[in-house]
Amino acid sequence: MRPSTSVQVVDAPRSPLSRIWTRIGSRPATVFSLLSLAFGSIIILANPPLRGPDEIAHFLRIYSYARGELLPAAEVDGRKGIFLSHELYNQLYFFKTAGEVFARFGDEGIRYRQIIAEYSALVGTSGDELQQASVFAPFAGTEGYNPVAYLPYIVAAAIGRGLGLDFPGMLLLMRAFGLLAFTAAAAYAIAVTPTLKWAFVLIAMLPVALYNRAVLSADGAAFSYTLVITALCFSAARAPAAGRVWERSLWMTLCSLSKQPQIVFVLLELMVCRRKELPRWRSLAIVVLPSLILSPLWVVAVSADIAAWRLLEERNDLPEHFDPLWKLYYMWEHPYHFPLAAWTALSGWAGRLWQELIGVLGWQDILLRPWIYVVLTVLLLFVPLQKLQLGGAARARVMVLSGLAVLGYVVLVYLIFFITYTPIDTDHVRGVLGRYFVIPLPVAAIFVASVINIELPRGVPAAIATTGALIAGSATVEAVLRAHW
Repeated sequence: MRPSTSVQVVDAPRSPLSRIWTRIGSRPATVFSLLSLAFGSIIILANPPLRGPDEIAHFLRIYSYARGELLPAAEVDGRKGIFLSHELYNQLYFFKTAGEVFARFGDEGIRYRQIIAEYSALVGTSGDELQQASVFAPFAGTEGYNPVAYLPYIVAAAIGRGLGLDFPGMLLLMRAFGLLAFTAAAAYAIAVTPTLKWAFVLIAMLPVALYNRAVLSADGAAFSYTLVITALCFSAARAPAAGRVWERSLWMTLCSLSKQPQIVFVLLELMVCRRKELPRWRSLAIVVLPSLILSPLWVVAVSADIAAWRLLEERNDLPEHFDPLWKLYYMWEHPYHFPLAAWTALSGWAGRLWQELIGVLGWQDILLRPWIYVVLTVLLLFVPLQKLQLGGAARARVMVLSGLAVLGYVVLVYLIFFITYTPIDTDHVRGVLGRYFVIPLPVAAIFVASVINIELPRGVPAAIATTGALIAGSATVEAVLRAHW
């Protein structure tokens, strides 16, 4: 007999670059965390005080929460707000005025290095005016925001007050806490979701999402909470026994309270339920009832206040035209007004909404390089092309419910702004910004994947998302530096 021989196949040695790429491709949450913290930290330092959208309004509301004022405790001339020390008031409104001057004359050579130098000179002076009584500072559109939208900022503000920080120091601390907390939440969502991890990475690294994590904003919390509950519900839809009901209940409540339109995401829990499994329906109640109860209660507690006074100051409309109950009755008598106004707003401002969805920074006055919008949009279209590994019935359920959630969110955003912020003689819904629609993008990615259900070659989603994330982070930092310094 001839002795048997065995052939050993030895893998060819891989290059160091190949090994590095393999490690990157297997750790999407880590890649996201590193990029978010690296680029976000630069933005925190490079972005001047109060140059984030409505950042002064968010600061005032956060500061009131840090002082224990759950509901607006002060009101002057019909405006809700907070009483501040004269020193803090001066610091705040120095940077508010500086931002207004910069917005008007920044193209004429005014840079923030000059403004910071003026502030340093102002702080170096002292006078009797700093000993004057407290000054009333009105909120400006943040009257109705729930504290869950500001949780890390509130903690930082309380620490800053205890340390006696001045306004710029406290603002930096609050921004840093927000970046850390919301990066951690998004990274957890990326780790939890069974598929589409790299789609979540790219969406969470879009300039608008990255920027909102690095400034004071309710959008950072709203996006992160939505990303987590989307991942948890999608994971439970894949393996219902693995889902923790209490965890989904907590994140669903945080999601729905962070902004009113997000109540629509209770639909995501239906992805977990199967018609014949009664225990799943009991868990459905545990997950969604806190949101369905607490969200309306909060709206009632703050009198559905989203600052319609801004329109009343510039127009001669009757106040009841912005009352939700009056407007609902008007819609009953004029059923076509809202859908036509929503369509006019959506179609007429589609280009601007698309730009804002990718990223228009500062006071909505800093555009990225034009090619950035095109490249990131193309990458967004390709990165969710993955198979969800679901059976036919389960995939159909996920497809229908994710699609309804996205559509419901868009409709609810326009409906809220129509009811509370659009005069009846206006042919379009006012006040809607494209950055609001980054929030349902993770749900939209699930919808796209469930409809198309094809798989890109291995490693391609990681390459797409990593490339897009690097482009998005670099472009955001470049835009902030170019505009201000």
